Amino acid sequence: MFLRKKGQSTAEYAIVIGLVIAVAAGILQVALKGGIRQKNKKAVDFLVGAGNDVAAFSNAASTDIQLYTQEMRDTTVLGGDANYVDESVMLKGGAEERRQKQVTETTAVSVETIDAAGQ
Repeated sequence: MFLRKKGQSTAEYAIVIGLVIAVAAGILQVALKGGIRQKNKKAVDFLVGAGNDVAAFSNAASTDIQLYTQEMRDTTVLGGDANYVDESVMLKGGAEERRQKQVTETTAVSVETIDAAGQ
């Protein structure tokens, strides 16, 4: 490097700094890809092995317990003019689409019971 020519030395410093940044980015890219790959492998191994710890606690002589589910839904259509809405929508090309909306209210209950009488 010639220190007497300021323009040339500034350009040389910029090239050296650019090369250092490029090398550092390449090393970090390899390290980050390896870290992400390792974290992904751990997650997959965890999901594949999920349930093995529960199976170790189960008794081989036990039988399956029946589970019964009962569901009840009650839907009520709310009355009144405010709960029925007619709307018209203009589509491309001048077509018109008409819709009617109504407001309903639904109550849902789900009960799960275990058949303990058969055990």
